Amino acid sequence: MLPYDFLKFWSETMFAPRALLQRKYEAFKILLEYDSQALDLIADLEELFYGRKLVDRNQADCLRKQLSSAVSGMIRELQKMHPYKFRDLTEAFNRIDEYGQRAMLLPEPDYGPPYTVPLATAGECPDLAGGKAANLGRVHALGYTEALPGFVVTANAFQAFVKHNDLRSKINERLCRMEAGNVRLLSSLTLELQELFLNGEVPDHVASEIRRGLSVYLDGNGRLAVRSSALAEDSEISFAGQYASELDIHPEDVLEAYKRVLAGKYCPRAVSYRISHGLTDDDTAMAVLIVPMIDARSSGVVYSMDPDCLSRDSVGIYGVSGLGASLVDGSVIPVKGSLYRGKKPRLVSECSFDRSVLPDEEILVRLAECALKLEEQFGCPQDMEWAVDHKGQFHILQTRPLQQEPEGRKAEKGPLAAMPVLDGLERAAGGAGCGEIYFAGSGEEIARIPEGAIVVTPALKPSLLSFSAKMNGVLSLTGSRASHFSSVAREMGIPVLVGDVADRFEKGQIVTVDGAAGAVYEGCVKDVLTRSCSEAQISPRVLELYEGMIPALVHLNLVDPQGENFSPAGCESFHDLVRYCHEMAVQEMFSLVDKRGLGMGRAKKLQTDLPLVVYLLDLDMGIDPRMTKKKVIGPESVVCAPMQAFWKGLSDERVVWPEEMTHVDWDEFDRMSAGIFSKDSKLLASYGLLAEDYLHLLIRFGYHFSEVDSLCGDMPGQNYVKFRFKGGGAGFDNRVLRLDFISRVLVHYGFETEIRGDMLDGFSSRLDRSETSRQLTVLGYLMAVTRMMDMRMENEAQLETEFKGFISAMEGING
Repeated sequence: MLPYDFLKFWSETMFAPRALLQRKYEAFKILLEYDSQALDLIADLEELFYGRKLVDRNQADCLRKQLSSAVSGMIRELQKMHPYKFRDLTEAFNRIDEYGQRAMLLPEPDYGPPYTVPLATAGECPDLAGGKAANLGRVHALGYTEALPGFVVTANAFQAFVKHNDLRSKINERLCRMEAGNVRLLSSLTLELQELFLNGEVPDHVASEIRRGLSVYLDGNGRLAVRSSALAEDSEISFAGQYASELDIHPEDVLEAYKRVLAGKYCPRAVSYRISHGLTDDDTAMAVLIVPMIDARSSGVVYSMDPDCLSRDSVGIYGVSGLGASLVDGSVIPVKGSLYRGKKPRLVSECSFDRSVLPDEEILVRLAECALKLEEQFGCPQDMEWAVDHKGQFHILQTRPLQQEPEGRKAEKGPLAAMPVLDGLERAAGGAGCGEIYFAGSGEEIARIPEGAIVVTPALKPSLLSFSAKMNGVLSLTGSRASHFSSVAREMGIPVLVGDVADRFEKGQIVTVDGAAGAVYEGCVKDVLTRSCSEAQISPRVLELYEGMIPALVHLNLVDPQGENFSPAGCESFHDLVRYCHEMAVQEMFSLVDKRGLGMGRAKKLQTDLPLVVYLLDLDMGIDPRMTKKKVIGPESVVCAPMQAFWKGLSDERVVWPEEMTHVDWDEFDRMSAGIFSKDSKLLASYGLLAEDYLHLLIRFGYHFSEVDSLCGDMPGQNYVKFRFKGGGAGFDNRVLRLDFISRVLVHYGFETEIRGDMLDGFSSRLDRSETSRQLTVLGYLMAVTRMMDMRMENEAQLETEFKGFISAMEGING
């Protein structure tokens, strides 16, 4: 604290108390605005941290910066209210802010060489080559001649592209606004990002490495496939169908194709998928795989463990003529062959297939053998993509862990009492779901999929991926387990069935989809749903991503204002600082006026029929401006909303006031020279500080006093009522009975209360204007009817009678 600040505060306290009151009030109002901002930001962060809202991690950092600014503002205004008392808050803020910044820090990305690596060694450097290329690199290292040649443009090259084109701040600015599932916003923001990449320039040192790779690792003339290989792709998180591949590319066009694959990192469904799995933008930096283009006679995928045929563990081979794009995009029903698992796989004769599409039996056996060996080498069942060229040679295009339903979904279940309305459908993804039928045939209809729908669609299109979180199940005319959508659905527990579902259902019809049995039931069948274990789960990575941020930002440690840790030193988070600053600010306002009436020199006397001496000081629009030059005003000239509400209860016509006695502080009056001072003296009177939506009132009733401090405006988050009641002329036990009565009434109307000795404190906050006004009216009436209650209160039974009578009377006032 600067000496000047302290001297100014001290001089105002001594010589300009009214100016100090005005300044405190102005600082208090600003502090409450920051308080509302801070609490909203804390709530927003909690939505992220606990997985209730899925957004890019950059949004958390943007919110942290805003929260830091709001908390800093609260501290600044609180120090204006009392510079010396709160000087330690700055140090506490700096400590917590630094901790919060450290929790948000991510490793600096590497944008240095190498910018290319040969595919044959990509398995040794997955952080450079990405998941798809690293897996193929391991296939190379295992000696499979079927693996394609080629090279990888590394994730470092992606970071070099971002740095060269000065894109990082532009990317982050858009990422901090992205939310999984908000397709319209995602589409807009990702389109902007894709344009940035497409308009960017490949750095010369990266471009030269790509050209060198074409001549060193490929023949330099043949057509190319330029494929995504993002970090984390084709791992336990598949990213199936999320990214783009560029096929049949001429070597001269490879740089433009490379940029298109980089831009594909920011397609809406890929960003939404990444966010939903708790991955950052750098976690999925885009490496790019460049391999020769295969002129495929047939192609498809192999599942090294596929229970679809006769419910046996078998190897499933799915295939189509030509390229496999129509297979993985779910637009066709592929031909499928099944082979028994074993050292020498053999065809399952019960599962027939079209031999004109799939390769001959010898190649099918070799494909199955290869998939089983890769399963053994990788340590888990594999989803292997293959192609057979016109020379009859097969090629391994990629391999990744096979996405399977959790064990609970695969367990054998007992028979169901319900009869299906449709069964025998192909099981593309397990689980179970109930919901209303919704037909999604066009892109426009897909974009309108309602929450919890059972979607009926002509094909398992990749465009469905963006809306998968809304679906409770999918019924499709075409597609298979081998489609990208089915792979993602299995991760998410969404049941997907394929078959003749046309003209079988009506829009809005409620059905249950059983992905385990390949059946659809009328209505919601509880036995199917409870046995499926298909509830969508938040990815543990989402929670892990933010767990280090919770202690410094949103965790609340200061729960008890009377606790020993309720101090700047006890603050361990921004939430603690918000709590501390708000409590201290209210306390500062609550102690604005003491018995000396400090700062009330220009107050106006309130002319009232009640036997009270009250002086009011207008801080800001609390009194009708036409009364500026008046020294005495009536209640009708008070425009302060909380004072109006309080006065409504205090002046209720049913209250009987003794005409012969003016209610001043008789204890103080007796102490001060036995009546030398007039009863109208400001030293003995009640005081009120008023603004349009603020009231600070000290009322003296005989030998007790009460204080009311309240903000009552249009911002519920800022509203509060703080109340204190102390003293009395009767014995201690009688005074305590009165306090018990007051406490019961206040608790009934939503206050928290605490009694210490013969003093009661009550507090209520964050109610709307109407409810806050109602509480103030209760307080006003309570003050009126309890002013002499300690003299007549003798036992608990009397307290109960008084309580019931008060509640009944209040209903009349509120009515």
